[in-house]
Amino acid sequence: MEISNVMGRTGNQARGRPLAWLLAFSAITLGLFSARSQAAPAAQFTAEADRAEITLEDSVSLKFNIRSEGNGTIGEPRFNAPDFDLINQYSSVFVESFYENGRFGMRNNRQLTKVLRPSKQGELRITGLEVTIDGRVYKASDIVVRVGPPGSGTPPPKNYGGAGVGLRGAGKRGSLKNVMVRAELDKEKLYKGEQLIVSYYLYSRVRFFNLAVEKYPALNGFLKEELEMPIAGNGRLTGERVILDGIPYQRSLLLRYAAYPLQSGQLTIDSLPLKYSYYPAQGDDGFTGEDDPFMQFFQQLAPRASQDRSDPLKIHVTPLPEENRPASFTGGVGDFQITSAVDKYELRANEAVLLTVKVEGRGNVAAIGEPKASWPQDIELYESKGQAKSGPGGVGQKVFEFLLIPRAPGKVTLPPLDFSYFNPTSNTFITTKTDPVELTVHEAAPGTASGGVRTIKPAPSATTVKSPVILEPKGLKALAASVTAPSTPIWRWFYWLALACFGALTALVATDLAKKGHASARAILESKAKAHSKSWDRMASIAHQAKSGAAWREVLEAYDLLTSAILDALEKRHPVGVRSFSRSELGKLLAERGMNEQTWKRFEALLEYADMVRFASSVGAVSENSARDELEKWVREGKDLTQSVER
Repeated sequence: MEISNVMGRTGNQARGRPLAWLLAFSAITLGLFSARSQAAPAAQFTAEADRAEITLEDSVSLKFNIRSEGNGTIGEPRFNAPDFDLINQYSSVFVESFYENGRFGMRNNRQLTKVLRPSKQGELRITGLEVTIDGRVYKASDIVVRVGPPGSGTPPPKNYGGAGVGLRGAGKRGSLKNVMVRAELDKEKLYKGEQLIVSYYLYSRVRFFNLAVEKYPALNGFLKEELEMPIAGNGRLTGERVILDGIPYQRSLLLRYAAYPLQSGQLTIDSLPLKYSYYPAQGDDGFTGEDDPFMQFFQQLAPRASQDRSDPLKIHVTPLPEENRPASFTGGVGDFQITSAVDKYELRANEAVLLTVKVEGRGNVAAIGEPKASWPQDIELYESKGQAKSGPGGVGQKVFEFLLIPRAPGKVTLPPLDFSYFNPTSNTFITTKTDPVELTVHEAAPGTASGGVRTIKPAPSATTVKSPVILEPKGLKALAASVTAPSTPIWRWFYWLALACFGALTALVATDLAKKGHASARAILESKAKAHSKSWDRMASIAHQAKSGAAWREVLEAYDLLTSAILDALEKRHPVGVRSFSRSELGKLLAERGMNEQTWKRFEALLEYADMVRFASSVGAVSENSARDELEKWVREGKDLTQSVER
């Protein structure tokens, strides 16, 4: 009985032990989790300076990093820095997810940066570094910054991998941002008509996208020429690492212009307003969640939209000097060189030779006028035209083509062409010239020059002679005949006949070549007229887009096409070499050929305005806005005039 009772109690105890052990294990586990949870810090606070050594003209960035769990309140960090001036500050806030000790949680992270400038040299201390989180005060160690004399270079900031020496110029901009737009100039003072390179950059410390320019700079008072426009491409910008106001940035070019002032005095470079979206910046410390996939995922889902604009900039423009200005100066301001070449050095009279003159260099090539020359008496200027072309970096060229026709055989020298420009670097006018060109002109081709046909002398007259009477022997009947015999051999008759045929053939060939020459000349004019007829569509297209931002080079191209079309229409109607006459001489000549004065006045007004746009717009004769606004009107006027003379 006792044994069974004992065994019964022992069996009950054995059955109860697993439950007790389970309860004990649960209690211990909960205790450990509780201990770990209590051991885990509820908040964390650090403070550090980006550099321990600076100069008196530099700045130091004091960074506060604060982390707390839950929805607790975080106060403003406090510090004492009596030997520093606060020149700027910026902050970022983000949320970090975590999984620790079997539980999920969220942490609030805040980074606050104070940009400080020292007021004296020596070892300066920043003390009292603390912050209140959920009613509890957290403190950080004091910071010592050694400040040296101005100009003694300083090392780059912590964690900065870019090039460059110390950070200088902090505080020059009113606020330091994660993304900002700046306008930068290659010079602040310049002459009227001198080239100014205006570059608009985006400075960024974060990832950005969806860039949109609200309004492109008008640059009033300038002749504006587009050089580069990455912002108008596929949205991908090429960046470079730079240091600005004590902060490392990624700098990307948005757009770049070559601007030429049309007036002297103080002018303004417009702002560039920009809208963009970006992802908030992550911190540089070890607990910001930079490698946390949850944090990166939430940032991708919550980008921010913002905007910024560059500051307007002032520049001073000096007028060009009047003293020692050469007569051959046509408006070029910059640094140029001139060269020339012909397409042939030997030709026949009445054949055309093309003289090409190229002006190349840095400056407003569109403002350069046509070089003038006194052509030899036996040289006819049939046509001349100029075309400007800009290249990267503000380097461009203008090509002039002169179609010349020598009218007499012999040695002909094409004279050098004078070209003058103002060099703003040396502040002087410089005159240069092309080399003279020697041409050998041979006799004109048959049918293109006047010449007589060789006169053929008539053949001498024939005489009649009596032949002797021959008596046949042996009683044959004697025959007596009267025979007419020529005094010249028969082969000579064939010679003179062949010569006469050749002369007649030469006359026919000459007549045919003359007709073909006239027909060819007319065909050339008609071909050019057809080509210009096709160009009316091109002119109309440019005119339609001129007011809404068409490139300035296209506007100049339209005025070039318009001038060429007008002159070709006049030449077709009155083939007198209209390009070789001055405007006043051409007006008198056309009046003699029946053109009324009112029609000529319309032609003259159009040509003069087009010339001002092509050759004198950069010096203020016509503003870019006016040339754009007037283009459509002048294209319509030109089309009406060409149709009137072709009827």
